[in-house]
Amino acid sequence: MSQQHVPEFTAVTRKYMHPVRIPHHSRSLFLRWMLTVPFRSRFGGSRIARYVNQPAPSTWAEDLAGKRVLIVGSGPSLDKVAPGFFDDFDTVIYINFALKRMRGTGAEYFFTTDLGPVREFIDAYEETAFLRLGKDRCVYAPIYLDQYSMMKPAGRELFSWLRFDNAGWRTQSVKLARMKLAGLKLEKLTAPLVLRYHPRQPDWDAFELPSGGRTLPILDHTSALTAVLFAAMQGSRSIGLIGCDFSAGRASTVATTQEIPTANTFSGAASEFRKLAASLARQGVDVTNHSWLV
Repeated sequence: MSQQHVPEFTAVTRKYMHPVRIPHHSRSLFLRWMLTVPFRSRFGGSRIARYVNQPAPSTWAEDLAGKRVLIVGSGPSLDKVAPGFFDDFDTVIYINFALKRMRGTGAEYFFTTDLGPVREFIDAYEETAFLRLGKDRCVYAPIYLDQYSMMKPAGRELFSWLRFDNAGWRTQSVKLARMKLAGLKLEKLTAPLVLRYHPRQPDWDAFELPSGGRTLPILDHTSALTAVLFAAMQGSRSIGLIGCDFSAGRASTVATTQEIPTANTFSGAASEFRKLAASLARQGVDVTNHSWLV
């Protein structure tokens, strides 16, 4: 798949999602969006809890239990490994645009916690890759609970869903595009806060790994962290990561129209990964971030 300009909400994307985005261009619409986020996130959390009530697909245990699993992100380290690196693993889980590296052999998965990259991927390349993998191997664990209502029924059916184990209220800063509010440029002000109903983050010292199923902590910072938990929860005891540098830049082999991350994009991800890996190690799961070793 070659890189190309990504229009906003193509006809294909509209089959699966409602064209909802943060309205940076209008003060009144932006304030309305801020005021409705608490309701929409709480409603989404309730709907997700009801929607994700079926047993986990048997495919997950077959592909992950006792298997060597590789989590693939789009960080620069992905360019440093030869194709044969993938051969050391039984199952490969691609995060967001890393799906461009899908090989079409063996057990392969797509995984995300954020609908935004899914929309951008379908805008650029349509839905073919998701349909090829099939619903059981396209896994969505929403970190933003209001995203449930952004998806049409056809969009929800593209994925097998995971749900948060616990949630509660918290404030979140909003990243703003250029916009004037009351005559002032917002990019020069402190980012505004919105109140969201949001998955709670685990206490790693007391964390006990769930066994199978669809319920788990959904983690902040990056989808790769939750993907590690997903693989471990389904029975993998050897998990590697590549392209999960948690730093600035992207691999050229998955070059995208997404914004190139800065050093601040994954702020906190590296330290959270170390806590996660240490907790899983105490429970018999080996997690190695090869991104830091190549």
